[in-house]
Amino acid sequence: MIEIYAGEFRTVSEALSEKLLNGELAADSSYFQAVLPILQLLGETCPERPEFSAWYAEFLHLDGNLRRAGEAYRRLLQAVPPEAPSDHEISLMRKFCPLLLTNPLEYFPLKDVAVVHHPVKPLIGYHLFWEDDYDFPDDYEPCDHEEIWVEYDPQTETVTRVLSFFHSRVIASEAAIAEAHENGGRPIIRVEWGKHGSLLKGWEEMCIPLTDQSIMEWMKTAYESMRAGGRLPGHPLKRHWPNRFDRNFEDYIDFSVPVDPLNFLHMKPLFFKSLCVNAVLYTEGLPYNFHPKMEWPERFGAAVRGSLV
Repeated sequence: MIEIYAGEFRTVSEALSEKLLNGELAADSSYFQAVLPILQLLGETCPERPEFSAWYAEFLHLDGNLRRAGEAYRRLLQAVPPEAPSDHEISLMRKFCPLLLTNPLEYFPLKDVAVVHHPVKPLIGYHLFWEDDYDFPDDYEPCDHEEIWVEYDPQTETVTRVLSFFHSRVIASEAAIAEAHENGGRPIIRVEWGKHGSLLKGWEEMCIPLTDQSIMEWMKTAYESMRAGGRLPGHPLKRHWPNRFDRNFEDYIDFSVPVDPLNFLHMKPLFFKSLCVNAVLYTEGLPYNFHPKMEWPERFGAAVRGSLV
């Protein structure tokens, strides 16, 4: 019977994955509630696989169970304790900190910056928390969480990769590496109006991974949406926000106002070293709720390759 149960469960999992990928099933509360007991069981029976416990906590977080998510994150950090970054690692986290270029009409200010060094790899995650997202006044998250990663050569201490999480896709750019070298090791990130998508040098010629759409096409579509008031234009929380983006497309892609995250890190030095980024940010970094994002870019790479392990 065990073989039968295992085979049937594999069939169930494949059907669930197929419906999720083709859009018949949304990654919402119904999905989270279906998967949470499985992840909890795997976390308890496979302690050598902390990713199961991490995903369990993340799904609780995504489903809005904030207290239970906090408890699960704390248990995760007991199993995979974070480390204190060394003074040298903190100096590198400062050295490679991206410089942001925002739109002159950007409404939402940057409110916090947290930096997490990978525990094994020469890889740094920069987590930006903007005051809100123009398209999501209804998400009960008082910020918009965006991510940038910088990989470096530990011998030469120079940038070797620059990546960002652009609307659920990881993008990378060789031009961004060269630009960082020209800027003393600091990548330059162009920030989309209202939604804060992190654009890399050369974005105009780039395509979005896992799609056939160019970033330029995506930006033009986003511009038309913002010009019409975005998602939920009549939401009461939007009553004090701009009604819409009322300029032309050239103004929409004007990234000319610098914002330096180092100023935020000077006032609030949120430097961490951990594999479990969401757990550290939630329990040790920020006093408010945020949207948990993909912690390290290899998770997206695994999805592209068709595997999550």
